[in-house]
Amino acid sequence: MPQTSNLANKSSLNITFCGAARTVTGSMYFLEYTHESGKTYRFNVDAGMFQVGQDVSLYKMNSNLLFEPKLLDAMILTHCHLDHCGRIPILVNRGFGGRIHSTPATRELTEIVLYDAAKQQEPDPRDKGFHLDALGINRDDLDPGLNTDWFIPKSPEMMDKLYDQTDVELTMTRFKTHEYHSEFELFPDLWVEYRDAGHILGSANVVISEKKNGEVIRQMIFSGDLGNPNKPIIRDPEIHKDLKKLTHVVVESTYGDRLHPTLQPKLRLKEIIKKTYNKGGKLLIPSFSVERAQEVIYYLTELMRDNEVPAMPIYLDSPMAIKVLDVCLDHPELYDEELKKKIHEKAHPLIYKHLKILESIEDSKSINKLPAPYILIAGSGMLNGGRILKHLLHNGSYPENTLLFVGYQAQGTLGRQILDLWKTGDPIKVVVDEADMEIRAEISVINEFSAHADQAMIKKWISELVLNRDKVESNPELRVFITHGEHIASQTLATELKHQHPSDLDPYYPHFGEKVTIWE
Repeated sequence: MPQTSNLANKSSLNITFCGAARTVTGSMYFLEYTHESGKTYRFNVDAGMFQVGQDVSLYKMNSNLLFEPKLLDAMILTHCHLDHCGRIPILVNRGFGGRIHSTPATRELTEIVLYDAAKQQEPDPRDKGFHLDALGINRDDLDPGLNTDWFIPKSPEMMDKLYDQTDVELTMTRFKTHEYHSEFELFPDLWVEYRDAGHILGSANVVISEKKNGEVIRQMIFSGDLGNPNKPIIRDPEIHKDLKKLTHVVVESTYGDRLHPTLQPKLRLKEIIKKTYNKGGKLLIPSFSVERAQEVIYYLTELMRDNEVPAMPIYLDSPMAIKVLDVCLDHPELYDEELKKKIHEKAHPLIYKHLKILESIEDSKSINKLPAPYILIAGSGMLNGGRILKHLLHNGSYPENTLLFVGYQAQGTLGRQILDLWKTGDPIKVVVDEADMEIRAEISVINEFSAHADQAMIKKWISELVLNRDKVESNPELRVFITHGEHIASQTLATELKHQHPSDLDPYYPHFGEKVTIWE
């Protein structure tokens, strides 16, 4: 258990880990700041949805909170992914009336994500279980670190959904946006600053500073989801060398036990396109709507413009991904230098003559009648819903076609079922959109896409914090709370960090529901 700071003032800060503690999803941290005047302010960093799958009730997992939403004074949001923003409408529905702070791009993307989440909760007559299962990523087991006693639903009659589009509409009126490096006073003497996390468009690290008479007294930082450097479109994660009064860090550990492959995804994509083209086939790519679809388009456009693969139509058939692409195009100030250079050279990788946007259901249906070659990008990324299912039904039986996975396929999803059968060499006989079929299309996988930092990047990011902080007798070690990771990933990262900084760093792996004093 980490020791608390012992600075001589009357203010204090406590944190309760309400999600992403000893598991990956459900990021939510409840903080209580008591000012030296004696007044206590309460705020959250993130309010994400648990997405642990179909063997547990996602309603039970997400509906029961560890605090009273009416007591919240504010919300700090790191980015738009559902496991970080998906429970905000629940808080609003239950009485949270404060401001929700974010970057401008995060606000726009969160609106898209939350409306889609509300839509996914609408009743489906074919669904005999909880409609929320459509939102899950179906992890193998309920993490043993989660205390299921917290998840007893208070309102059984409301177990059909967590919130609806009316709740989302009200939620979006509460947002106040801030640019990177534009510090704002959240409460008296408590300041917040967003810095670029390099994860997805608008994603941020959150720096919290306590100030007295304009002087920083002490600081803590939340990584949010830390990005993978050298990705297209967005800038690399910021490295912080100026947080001199840093006492505590909350850091994600999704890939805390591994290094990313060194092979560039663009090269693998080139190989797969050429092979499919030479067979006279179509390339089907199930993709996540936020970040991944846009990244795939970027590489496809580059490959065709540089004549590394034959030019052919690229169909984007995902209403959500189309909206995200529009937001991406509206924020050139967030692009990395490479993309800015391409735009200056009139070669925008997200605007291309062969990129075709399919808005309507009729447009989506029509392309199945078109001959090869073409490339189709559609949701959902794990084949657990979306327009991709109809395309798979029409095209998955033909061996000249290719089904390309560019993201994680979780246990319980159709995508995982297909991959498991493919690996065994057994016939890929599955049920697609309630129809039996055998998939004879070639299966390909690109594991090189990742928006999360690997172990090396996390260690680098933490090391700069350790090496550049003021080390004082009252606070000799930087306390690092390791969250947002499965057991092996988080524990491996903790061991690596302690080995790297044996006398300067105190890693801790908090439990769900655990309350810790940060400052006193």
